[in-house]
Amino acid sequence: MKQYQLTSDAFTGFVDLYFNELGLLVEFSLKSAGLSEQQQIWILKKMPRELPELQLIVEGAPNLKLTEIKLEITFEMFWNKYDDKLISSRKKTLAKYNKLNKTDQLKAYNYISMYFASISAGTRKKYAETYLNAELWNN
Repeated sequence: MKQYQLTSDAFTGFVDLYFNELGLLVEFSLKSAGLSEQQQIWILKKMPRELPELQLIVEGAPNLKLTEIKLEITFEMFWNKYDDKLISSRKKTLAKYNKLNKTDQLKAYNYISMYFASISAGTRKKYAETYLNAELWNN
């Protein structure tokens, strides 16, 4: 996942945009933007869903700027999102997490929601360290 911030002379603050590996918009936040109601409506209705399309709009608009924010997923972020603190071993999970490269840490973090959605009813999720060992995000 890649995070970008959209800024402009037309509003204060920024719009946070999150794109997946395919360049598709998966999430955005207007909380820090200070947008007018009309600007919010434009964002909600007409924001391009693909990164290349947004980049073309920004290139053609001198008052817009799109900046990539380098995301680093910390162990705390992973640990809190996986949320298996009572059963999983923090020490073992941390050791495994630290052995992953930054790309795999990001993939593991982003795949948690998809993994949880794929668990059938009555089946318990894997221990956090087992999830990391299995590298399910690569399947």
